[in-house]
Amino acid sequence: MSLRPHVQKLVERARLLPALSAAMVFPCDSDSLQLALSGSFAGYLAPTLVGPEARIRDVANRAGLDISRLPIVNTPDDPKDAALHAVRLANQGQVAALVKGAMSDGELLAPVAAPESGLRTDSRLSHAAFLDLPGINRWLLLADALLNVTPNLAAKKDIVQNTARLAVALGLAAPNVALLAGMDVLATALPSTSEAAALKSMAIEGLFPGAIVEGPMLPDAALRADDARTNGARNEMAGRADILIAPSLEAAVMVLRTLTGITQGLACGIVLGARVPIIVPARSDSMETRMASCVIASLASAHASVAAKQASAASIVPAAASRAAA
Repeated sequence: MSLRPHVQKLVERARLLPALSAAMVFPCDSDSLQLALSGSFAGYLAPTLVGPEARIRDVANRAGLDISRLPIVNTPDDPKDAALHAVRLANQGQVAALVKGAMSDGELLAPVAAPESGLRTDSRLSHAAFLDLPGINRWLLLADALLNVTPNLAAKKDIVQNTARLAVALGLAAPNVALLAGMDVLATALPSTSEAAALKSMAIEGLFPGAIVEGPMLPDAALRADDARTNGARNEMAGRADILIAPSLEAAVMVLRTLTGITQGLACGIVLGARVPIIVPARSDSMETRMASCVIASLASAHASVAAKQASAASIVPAAASRAAA
């Protein structure tokens, strides 16, 4: 990852943290096992293989991978069973992240989203892609190019909230959030413009603590101040966006593919909105992309742990004061 300066900085931070305990769910393919071994060797992943032991060992033997030091939780030879078991491990605090193996996204995420899973939060699940793009002096987050196809206003609120929290976990105290649309003014024909204005109003009311939200914005204006000035935009966030919120999954995929295709940049990411970060690599993802996603998940998990401890300590102090007064 030495050619990815923004990812490399996060790798250096992750190496200072305890290894992320992660369930590799149904790792019945060589890429999943290689990721487990590479993350363990690098020191920022403590993997537990969750799936049919005999099949996992057979895959490892065929690929020439030594998994003798990795713990295995044996399950029936069915991805749904492996997912349910991994969700239970996460709910019990035995693992702090989930990593998809040889299964579909839905097979892993359905039990996570189930009301009885224990991993649900008040927010819906969303995906954030981390972009390290040559020629851009900062990293970017883009949402949502994986899960929410045509999000309504309530869904977009959760997407903004999830993604802004991730940006804070990655080191930005006050991330700049650009709400992308096809026009930068209100247009009846484009509902995304009015939804962007509504989200901006929510931000003014304090719904996204720390985040600075602006929109509707055109993608080029969000990324380059020169382009914004050329088009007559006078937005203070022009050229300074840290987070890009697309109006739909289709738009997010097109922005993602265009940016990475033109620059040959790296895009990794995680699923947000559950009590633990979830990594859902695509079959075509390189090992570099998979490893980078694990780094993102490690930093997100560490930040969430610290925030939970601070919240717990804050709740104890008033309780103690109340008892003392009584």
